[in-house]
Amino acid sequence: MLSTENKEEIYKICIENIQNYSSNDKLNKICEILFNSFDEWIFCGFYRRDGSQLHVEQYKSVKIPCSPITMNGVCGKAISKNMILNVPDVNEFPGHIVCDKDTKSEICIPIKYNNCSYVLDIDSNKFDGFDNVDVKYLSKILKLT
Repeated sequence: MLSTENKEEIYKICIENIQNYSSNDKLNKICEILFNSFDEWIFCGFYRRDGSQLHVEQYKSVKIPCSPITMNGVCGKAISKNMILNVPDVNEFPGHIVCDKDTKSEICIPIKYNNCSYVLDIDSNKFDGFDNVDVKYLSKILKLT
């Protein structure tokens, strides 16, 4: 696991790189830059809400993601409650949708983008893979959209 200082440095570099891209390609670049910066991450993507389903829009992943998905999982709960969800062990989350059996922890952050509701979904292959540093910097990154 990365030290807090190392993680913060990685995020700062990510922010610098993301700021260089136009808004037309911003979600894709966010996924690409973040996914390639953290070895434990096995999925980094944006799901867009469409009624009672979420459709993956932009992503980088080890495997092809599930799409569409219902509102019952971590992504759906985060977007419907409009709150950040940091799940240290996905096996303990009622309704968790298993898209990749290697996912151990997950963080989801809702965002409005181009008048649509999205959620940034990141999966880690480590339990307790996310902390307050991730919440802080991912929230900063999403403000760049």
